[in-house]
Amino acid sequence: MAHSPDASTLQALRGYRTPLLYDAIERFAVRGKTEGYTDGSIRCVFPQLGSFVGHAVTAKIIGEFPLAEGEAHLTYRDVWEHVAAQPAGSIMVVQDLDTPTGRACAWGDVAATVFQRLGCVGVLTNGSVRDLPDILPLGFGLFAGSVSVGHGNIRFVTVGTPVRVGGLLVNPGDLLHMDEHGAMIIPPEVPLDELRRVADEIIAAEAGVKRYCARADFDFTQLDHMHAASMGERVDGA
Repeated sequence: MAHSPDASTLQALRGYRTPLLYDAIERFAVRGKTEGYTDGSIRCVFPQLGSFVGHAVTAKIIGEFPLAEGEAHLTYRDVWEHVAAQPAGSIMVVQDLDTPTGRACAWGDVAATVFQRLGCVGVLTNGSVRDLPDILPLGFGLFAGSVSVGHGNIRFVTVGTPVRVGGLLVNPGDLLHMDEHGAMIIPPEVPLDELRRVADEIIAAEAGVKRYCARADFDFTQLDHMHAASMGERVDGA
């Protein structure tokens, strides 16, 4: 069942780093350890904005070449109406189908302003973004494969279908968590209250390891136990 968090839960999740939530999700053993997050091709443009969390609204774009006669595509209004019908606080996840990606750009200051008005908090794309100084004051998150000068011949070709961005397969409605490290899907099998509880336990355990490393009576045996506990593991013979 898909997550349906209220606004207070979403705000609470923003208080965590994405890698920390990855560590917490790992404890539930619901997916492989290299699954569920983007690869290194995605850049967080504004790390100073902190974490973002929201449900995915998906789309695909092209734009290197001009629109061909009779070519099927969506109007901006088609896309706007689709986005406006989704829950507030959503994240646009947009796959650039061009090869190479990023020659045309769908995400400048006007697009960020419009999509923010429609309820989006940011965009995750393997394509490009631009107008960075004008977007930063909006607080609109940009997670992209590149930056670009021009918008090219950009057009939307689908909305509401599965997309792949930064190696991550994203379905409409997936709950995403993103920060300067990349983007991750929070699996629907993991209860959000339990996720937060485990994340808080990891924070406490890791803080204990860091404090212990400063002690004069530091030794490897105790470190081994504390480090294993922070990783949710047991030491052999314990």
